[in-house]
Amino acid sequence: MARPQRSEEITKQIIDLIVERALPPGAPMPTELSLMEDIGVGRNSIRESIKALQALGIVEVRHGYGTFVGSAGSAALQTWLLFRTRTRGATDTERLRDLLEVREIIETELTRRVATSHRPELIERLESCVGRMRRKGPDAAVADREFHDLICAEAGFELARELTGLFWDVYRAAETELGGPTSSPANTAKRHQLIVDALACRDPDAAIEAVHRHFDEVRKRVKAGRYGGQPA
Repeated sequence: MARPQRSEEITKQIIDLIVERALPPGAPMPTELSLMEDIGVGRNSIRESIKALQALGIVEVRHGYGTFVGSAGSAALQTWLLFRTRTRGATDTERLRDLLEVREIIETELTRRVATSHRPELIERLESCVGRMRRKGPDAAVADREFHDLICAEAGFELARELTGLFWDVYRAAETELGGPTSSPANTAKRHQLIVDALACRDPDAAIEAVHRHFDEVRKRVKAGRYGGQPA
């Protein structure tokens, strides 16, 4: 078995090989024998590194078919981030606060950019999301996530879009697990409507203010709640 540091080196070399050969997601990976020859290590070392890359979604092992380049989605990162949020040793409020801060930083800038330039149909789609938020039920949460995703998608930064979606999902999972207070459908819709109004007016300053007000309200709700039986 390769030493931890050596295993990391081998894993990095395999990633470098994928990049250098411009292998797209879904492309067959080089065979074990080929990797052994290219990197100069034994079969067990290659297999350990492939397992590590599989856990990260960088490679995909299809039993009976072979090993392929993966899509490297955010699933592995989501698992890590949720674990970190739940076990970091801080108070429950601090765990959620950190996620909110990161989301706010990213979404404030993306919303500002969208305010200055966006397609007319964006406003109609956001209005539809707000309307769905006013109704109780699971679709309200779906509409909430879709609302933020639409803005991030309009900004045209795919990585930022993936990150904000990831932070939204992890925050919602952590909030649900901790049993914190939830906002009423009317309040949720009202906060998001302010963002829509600012975007419709193409006013970046108003958009920034609306995003900050949205996150301020969420922070107040988290701080006022009682998580795990302890005052927050």
